[in-house]
Amino acid sequence: MDLLKYLVPRIPLHAVRGIFLVTVVGAIVGGAYGVIHDQITYTIGEEYFTRVKFDQFWWARPSTDSPRLFAGIIGFMATWWVGALTAWVLSRVSLSREGKIAPPREIAVSFMIVFLTAFLAGVCGWLFGLWRTTTGYAEGWHNLMDIKGVENKEAFMTVAYIHNSSYLGGVVGMAFGLVYLTRCRRRRNGNSALADAVPVR
Repeated sequence: MDLLKYLVPRIPLHAVRGIFLVTVVGAIVGGAYGVIHDQITYTIGEEYFTRVKFDQFWWARPSTDSPRLFAGIIGFMATWWVGALTAWVLSRVSLSREGKIAPPREIAVSFMIVFLTAFLAGVCGWLFGLWRTTTGYAEGWHNLMDIKGVENKEAFMTVAYIHNSSYLGGVVGMAFGLVYLTRCRRRRNGNSALADAVPVR
């Protein structure tokens, strides 16, 4: 069944090493992006972390009492697996008909597409958050912030919008990256088929 090959992909043994390396790189890059992302958002609204995220990731609290270090750890923990999953999917889709993984340049471009889209989505979330400071927030958000004891509600909500938008941007970016790699794979497969069809003189 055609559907089964997507649900349970069959990966050539010689391609496993390349996919594994790309996945590891994706995890590292994704984690690093999360660290930088959360350092920026901590600067914008630290209460989003001190009132919410620090409680969610209590088990990862460092021995040193450094809020910024804790925010960086949270950023890495929240995104390394996203980077790994994204890298695995991108590298899996990039396989040619010979079972070869895409050239490093194509993989790098697809990564740039994903992270650039996530970054732009985060910027849009920041702008949306700034606009929402002029319109007010839903009662449910106010209730949550009152329960958590949030003082700077505008900064808290702005960071919340940035984080939600960034995750959405990551999903959209992966879709864009898949489209790019699919087109590259089809072009490579077409060139390979054309080369096979040309008679040797």
